[in-house]
Amino acid sequence: MGLVFLAAAALGWGQMTPAQRVADFEQLAATVSKAYAPYEWKRDAFGVDALRIGDWLERVSKSKDDLEFWEICSEYIASLRDLHSGFEVRSDFTAEIDIYVDLYDGKPLIEFIDRRQLPEAAYPFQVGDELISVDGETPEEWIERVSRLQSFANPSATRRWALDQIFYRVQQAFPRAHEIGATARVVVRRAATAQEESYDVPWRKTGTPLLAAGPVPSPARSLMGRFAETRRGEASPLQTRRAPQFKRLRGFGRVAPLWTPPQGFAVRYGNSQSDPIYTGTYIAEGYRIGYLRIPSFPSGSSASAMLRAVESELLFFRNNVDGLVVDVTRNPGGDVCLTNELLRRLIYYPFRTIGDEYRPTLDVVLAFRAEYEDYREYGTDPVILAYLKAFYDDIDTAYKEYRGRTGPLPACGYSLDLEPARAASGSVTAFDKPMIVLIDEFSTSSADAFPAVLQDAGRALMVGRQTAGGGGLVNQFSTGTFGETRATLSMTLGVRAKSYQVPGLPAAPYLENIGALPDIELDYQTRDNLMNGGKAYVDGFTAAIVDQIRRSTTP
Repeated sequence: MGLVFLAAAALGWGQMTPAQRVADFEQLAATVSKAYAPYEWKRDAFGVDALRIGDWLERVSKSKDDLEFWEICSEYIASLRDLHSGFEVRSDFTAEIDIYVDLYDGKPLIEFIDRRQLPEAAYPFQVGDELISVDGETPEEWIERVSRLQSFANPSATRRWALDQIFYRVQQAFPRAHEIGATARVVVRRAATAQEESYDVPWRKTGTPLLAAGPVPSPARSLMGRFAETRRGEASPLQTRRAPQFKRLRGFGRVAPLWTPPQGFAVRYGNSQSDPIYTGTYIAEGYRIGYLRIPSFPSGSSASAMLRAVESELLFFRNNVDGLVVDVTRNPGGDVCLTNELLRRLIYYPFRTIGDEYRPTLDVVLAFRAEYEDYREYGTDPVILAYLKAFYDDIDTAYKEYRGRTGPLPACGYSLDLEPARAASGSVTAFDKPMIVLIDEFSTSSADAFPAVLQDAGRALMVGRQTAGGGGLVNQFSTGTFGETRATLSMTLGVRAKSYQVPGLPAAPYLENIGALPDIELDYQTRDNLMNGGKAYVDGFTAAIVDQIRRSTTP
């Protein structure tokens, strides 16, 4: 019994040993070295060299417990400034309060309160009131702390998302999410009186906090394993461009828009929660305007349902409206193939879609090899076989090179050059009238790619804010043998048809950190929009589409 007690004490009461934390961190960094495609881009654009880990290892060796160590791992991945990448603890613990807060005119304002959970009689604060602190921590202090642990690809999105998490704490993303009481002391400044008021608001907790990794002995150094096991989900990571699920925001992926529709807006699709899209029409300046919201880019049967719905609505719009507003704000991304098919129905001439430069792992090599060999065995079209052979050769060559990356390859289909949708007769059926696209900081992943292709093709004006800048296909890796942790990483760099430049970054054709850029700046995040159903925002994009219609009909 005494020996068992001493062994447990030596292992730190359930904690990993310092050597085990170092081994896990080295495995995490090795996975970045092996699989992370944007490494060179991050190094050159931001001066962040993820393979220089001396300072990180020093911090790891001094970490007092597993929670501190996992926070260091989170900071390391967050330093990549990549919305697709994140460090994850294997925990199901979540604590939330039914209040949503976001930045409006730069201030942390309450934007939604679930009155079923927080009745007004007990909690009289209102939408539009300013959040001053939670448990003594100001929103700015919280944003600074959380932004070090999880990041998006542009600073604005990182700050807004971090603030959203102040009432939504997920240990999967934040190792110390469980370190809260039964209630939170919430201080708000009432808009009506300018007075500060304090409330004790209960946390709703689910799951079990993970406090430490289970202790195990370390093998002899010569036998220490270093490996990264690819975890595949239902959808192939080779065809998915989507933010990690724990990166949520109010309205992220929601079918209906957040703003109140303009007077006379007639809803066509979207009255049911099961509808894949939201559409309608309204009159402005004597023109009939069509509206199409694409909330995400799902895969499988949901993709087929969305494509059928979009085709049906575009047929109606082609014959019944003067111009179209397409909305991909707060869209978390998704299936690349569906994205391309929707683009084919909105661009009525040949165009180039997003290509992907792969940093191949062996799994990627084997996937491309299997596709080529299967078609060689059972296929019939020699052109397709030639494409698959060329793709495999490029992947295999890059795999054998020092940190090799491929040229731009299609993530779906056989070519980056696509044709518009056509009827059986050969006539083009793609929508061909004036169009604008609504974008914002949370148009992510495939919702970065979708407007970027339209912009490159000169098909539509972008209205809103710079998109999130999530440019790669993603995969999940086991990156901590002793801690049983995971990391999601970008395994490709999305490449556009043209180069663009944003302040602070070199000109580049990449989606990563650049995204799609607005032709017309329009920000929903104002207090006026929050308090008035987004009227100024709706007026702004309505003026943009009306102007597009007029210019298209002016000789």
